[in-house]
This record gives sequence, structure tokens and C-alpha cells, in this order.
Amino acid sequence: MSISLERIYNSFIDRKVPVQWADAAYPSLKPLASWVDDLIARLKFMHEWANLEGEKSMSSYWVPAFFFPQGFMTAVMQTYARAEKIAIDTLIFRTELRDFFEDDIKIVPKVGVNIHGIFIQGCRWDLDSK
Repeated sequence: MSISLERIYNSFIDRKVPVQWADAAYPSLKPLASWVDDLIARLKFMHEWANLEGEKSMSSYWVPAFFFPQGFMTAVMQTYARAEKIAIDTLIFRTELRDFFEDDIKIVPKVGVNIHGIFIQGCRWDLDSK
């Protein structure tokens, strides 16, 4: 067995993402099993997005799936700026919190996008109160 394969094997035993994989992937501190689950979920999301049939956008975008989410958000603003013939530098994001999950979305907004997967720290979201 080569040194490279032995290092991968040892990473598996330690339940860590092999360095060779981490160097070619997105940054993550997750252990191996969670990392693989996350990778599969990201690939599934990207596959669904790439294979949309006749639709211009998804009902909701999973922001953590992006390696560089700022690029996605800038693209959303750029799309709006071009459609409305407004300078992108004059735009700001407006966030509307909704009391449902991505699976419950029935209407795709004409302007903007629905996103999900945002995490908050130091507090919690109470779905029962309005």
C-alpha cells in the first residue's frame, strides 16, 4: 500500500476527512460521516438545480450548498438590477422570515428568491409565536 493510501486509510479509521479529499473540496470541520452526508446533499441539490425543466428558478435555494454563497446572492441582485434597469450598487437585500419550511413552499416569488438553511447563533427560532 502506498503512503497516500495509508494516510487515507488512517483518516477513515480516525473518522476524519482525508487530507487529499479536503484539499479538493469545500472547507468543512465535520467528521467523515457528516461530511459525506453533506457532500451527497450538496450534489443532490446541484443536480436538481442543473436539471430544472422549463422552470426559471427553484422554489428555494439551499444557501449552505454553495462554496461561495456571496456569489449567488450577488447574482440574484444582478438579475434584479438588469430586469429593472437599476444600478446594482444602489440595491440592498431585504429579508422576510417565513413560518414554513422549504418543503411547504407553494409560490415562487416573481422578484427575488426563497432561501433556506441559514443558521443563527446565540438564540433560537420559536415557530409557535408570531
